[in-house]
Amino acid sequence: MKNTTKLVFIAIVLLMVACSGANELQNTNTSGANDLYPSWYGAYEFSSDTSGFYARATAVASDADMAKLRAEKEARALLESYIAQELEDVRSELERDGSSIVKEPNFILMLRNAHLKVEEEASVVDTEHFEKDGVFRGFAKVEMSKQILKNLIESGFGSKNSYIKEYLESRAFKELISL
Repeated sequence: MKNTTKLVFIAIVLLMVACSGANELQNTNTSGANDLYPSWYGAYEFSSDTSGFYARATAVASDADMAKLRAEKEARALLESYIAQELEDVRSELERDGSSIVKEPNFILMLRNAHLKVEEEASVVDTEHFEKDGVFRGFAKVEMSKQILKNLIESGFGSKNSYIKEYLESRAFKELISL
């Protein structure tokens, strides 16, 4: 009998818990976590618009200049990485469409050497830092205009007009540049 009473009690408690509605949780912590990020920083590491490609990064260091420099280097590397993926997607699409030129090792090497220049050619748009408890957090945003990217790819192919024509005049590349 004792066990039956306990089982009934447990069953009632479980039934009450199961039938109770879920309450919406509210974040009452308004300590300003977003105050630690510049307004221009944005939510995504990489973005693009009609004129260019952008990358943002953050880094920490024991002084403000080093924090900003590290953030800038990281942003440049991210920009190069994202653009490299976009350019590889164009090359892959051309390959799927039957282009034999884009499969040539020399083509691939020239394309990769061209996009490696993105890091050094990218322009710094914004930098900023915040200090908290003796630690500096640097922020950086870099950009590459679509026209400069096109020029980098074109110069990367050098005098290989067949490469330039196949790649830069492709529908996929034009879509990338026109977005």
